Amino acid sequence: MKTSIIIAGVLVAAISAFAITSAQAQVEPNVKVIPASEQDMIKVIYAYESAASIDVRFLDADKVLFTDQVKAKNFSNGFMRKYSLEKFESKDLWVEVISPELTVTYKLLQGENGRWLAQLEKATYTYAIVASR
Repeated sequence: MKTSIIIAGVLVAAISAFAITSAQAQVEPNVKVIPASEQDMIKVIYAYESAASIDVRFLDADKVLFTDQVKAKNFSNGFMRKYSLEKFESKDLWVEVISPELTVTYKLLQGENGRWLAQLEKATYTYAIVASR
């Protein structure tokens, strides 16, 4: 009797540890910000299907500098758009890609020769709440 209780306890602990580990594993989003071949340009790649519009926002430390709303009818399997950064005076820039299911924030770092690098800062998944009976 004691042996079966101990085995059941170890089994429950192992399953719990596996569930917690897999829940904490983070998947990198299919939203990328990469440098374009031209100076002071970046590409935003959104590789999801979406029935809703997607917002692309450029921010500095204080405020939103520019917002582009990509309408869902303009893409079916995602999109790629180029954005010019030369009109922004601030050197501390972030780009947010916001959809109903996902919000991704990249910090933009000015590299050499006018090329910008992007570093993923945050990805927040928003899952719909489903009630069951």
